[in-house]
Amino acid sequence: MARGTGRRGARERRLLGLWTAGWLAVLLLAGLLWVGDLSLQWPVLVVPLAWALIAVRPRRDE
Repeated sequence: MARGTGRRGARERRLLGLWTAGWLAVLLLAGLLWVGDLSLQWPVLVVPLAWALIAVRPRRDE
C-alpha cells in the first residue's frame, strides 16, 4: 500500500493531533496578543488543550 493511502498508524495520528493542537495554541495566542485582551479571553486557550488531550487518549483499536 502506498504511504498516502490507507489508515494512519496510532503513533502518526497522535503526533498529527499534537502538532495541530500546538499550532492552534500558537495562532490563538498570537491573535489574542494582537487584537484581543489576554486577561479576559484566556479561556479560548482551553480549546487546544482539549484537542491535545483527545489526541493522546488511548484508543480501542490500539
